[in-house]
Amino acid sequence: MALKENSRALEFCLKDSSLKEYCLKNYIGRWVVLYFYPKDNTSGCTREAKDFNDKKAEFEKLGATIIGISKDSPKSHARFIEKQNLKIILLSDEEHKVLETYGVWGKKKNYGREYFGTIRSTFLIDPKGKIRKIWKNIKVNNHVYDVEKTLWAFIEGTDGMTEDNDVLNVLKSSAEPLKTEQITEKLNADKKEIDKIIKRLKKEGKIESPKRGYYAPKI
Repeated sequence: MALKENSRALEFCLKDSSLKEYCLKNYIGRWVVLYFYPKDNTSGCTREAKDFNDKKAEFEKLGATIIGISKDSPKSHARFIEKQNLKIILLSDEEHKVLETYGVWGKKKNYGREYFGTIRSTFLIDPKGKIRKIWKNIKVNNHVYDVEKTLWAFIEGTDGMTEDNDVLNVLKSSAEPLKTEQITEKLNADKKEIDKIIKRLKKEGKIESPKRGYYAPKI
């Protein structure tokens, strides 16, 4: 059964690159950014790890600990950490039991070949151990910023919802009009949610559609 938002995070204990054991229960009282990734030293996973690593201090100021999990061995993690100079916690789940428990181990397809592997996903867990937000099948680009924004929103009590200003800021930062799909991707948001915001902003006269399906801030 797949975990859902607002459900209790399932307990686990795993070892890091130095064989030190980490248990989720030890982080009660703190936010946890728990991310699952396919493989050490691959391009996407390296980018994701470095993005989280670069934001480590900022997440810690918000009371959050970043924990990455893959099915790589502790030795693989050690090489990955040394090569990329990582300071975040990386845990090993070689038998993919935790991956399965969290519903991120499944069938994947690449160049026509089907196989089982890790579905890149992130879980934001609150200080009481409840899952507040789940990202599945994520794209690495800008993901860490979305996680940070969502954490800020929960802390401030706005529940991590995309706001009108988020859409306006994306449009204002673009040199060209954007399609709904492009705005959705940049904000890593739900398309239906973005559609509603666009309709509202058009009605308020804050954005315009210079050509069908494209949007820009109204000057």
